[in-house]
Amino acid sequence: MAQAKGLSDSDLQSISNRILELSEADHCRVRINSGWRGYTRVATNRITSAGGSEKTSVNITSVFGQRVASVETNRLSDEDLRLAVRRSEDMARIAPVDPEYMAELGPQTLAPIDAYYDSTGELSPQTRAASAALAIEQAQSASQVVASYMDVNAGSTALATSNGFYGSHASTGVAYTLTSRSPDGKKSGWAGDEASDWNNIESQRVANDAVRKCSDWRKTALEPGEYTVILEPTAVGMLMRNMVNVFNQRTADEGRSFFSRPGGGNLIGESLFDDKVNIFSDPSYLDAETSPFNSLGQPLARQNWVSSGRLQELARSRYWAAQQNEQVLASPSNLIMAGGNDSLEEMIASTRRGVLITRFWYIRGLNPRIISYTGLTRDGTFLIENGRITRPVTNFRFNQSLVDMLRNIQMLSPSVRVAASESSSVSTPIVVPAIKVANFNLSSVSDAI
Repeated sequence: MAQAKGLSDSDLQSISNRILELSEADHCRVRINSGWRGYTRVATNRITSAGGSEKTSVNITSVFGQRVASVETNRLSDEDLRLAVRRSEDMARIAPVDPEYMAELGPQTLAPIDAYYDSTGELSPQTRAASAALAIEQAQSASQVVASYMDVNAGSTALATSNGFYGSHASTGVAYTLTSRSPDGKKSGWAGDEASDWNNIESQRVANDAVRKCSDWRKTALEPGEYTVILEPTAVGMLMRNMVNVFNQRTADEGRSFFSRPGGGNLIGESLFDDKVNIFSDPSYLDAETSPFNSLGQPLARQNWVSSGRLQELARSRYWAAQQNEQVLASPSNLIMAGGNDSLEEMIASTRRGVLITRFWYIRGLNPRIISYTGLTRDGTFLIENGRITRPVTNFRFNQSLVDMLRNIQMLSPSVRVAASESSSVSTPIVVPAIKVANFNLSSVSDAI
């Protein structure tokens, strides 16, 4: 394995120790992020820009009693670190009291997770350009115009506390998204991939899918309404990434969540979704790995959130766990929805009348009590009739409860990691299947391409 980008673990630990030694606060926490980030951007069938940069940032949190403040710096000399520590202490002394502050963690048992892939960490600009060229050539041969963005990062993070915690973690990630349009701008297709390991980015498939979707799609009228829909994995992932922060016991116990029990408490243990629904998080999940600890130093391990439609657990912060006299349970750092054995073709063939959706855009929350969202379909929406795709159709605005969606699942494909972020950058790893769902609310027609 090549040397990970950014500072070495010994350097990370040395800087952390220097800061902790300088601290005069009751408690101190140090978080260091160090690494490299690169990109390649394509517009109008040409590579318009590419580059990369190295960055190290140090976040210093000082605590006096329950007064907490943080300062961030990228200057690493002894004097600069001393000044940053003093600034954080000065700010902490005058900060409002945080009644929910919990003392810093001490040493923890952390599972080793290998999340650094040399294929990504050593990815060259030439290789990125070759990947982009595949799409450009594909689009030009189809008389289309492509735009794409590839985001690559590699580096390490470290966390240390004045109570003796220290952990570090090296990781990589790459996201590649591509949009192809007709020269008149009236047809559009999209495809994307995200991975920790560059070898799992299927550049040719992305080019093929985006160009094919553009060739096949154009706006034709279809009335809004509730439809059986087949959501491709990216569409599922763009919705399910909003579930990462939903598994929260405090909001449930306080009556602010779908998981709130009428009259008080929460719905842990209740059957809430279709029994095909299984959702878990796992920092060691292959090609969707995350750090084995969170930003406060809490260890992370595999956790089932929903099993066979039944709510298994909700995350509890240290403060809320103490209030409820329960065990601490950290929030998920990735989200995996187990898939099935149905292919996309089988889903289409089984559908009398429905809509195939490539992805969504501009997703925004509506009502946390039913986990409902709105947004737009985009870049490839098709009508299915009598088991086959018959024509492309207009885009829609949807208004949909994810609770209802997870109750109405009929079929699932095998799960894959998807580019679920609207920013086209590497994001929280999301691994999901394509799904066939009944009664999905396509509430109004959108004029968007």
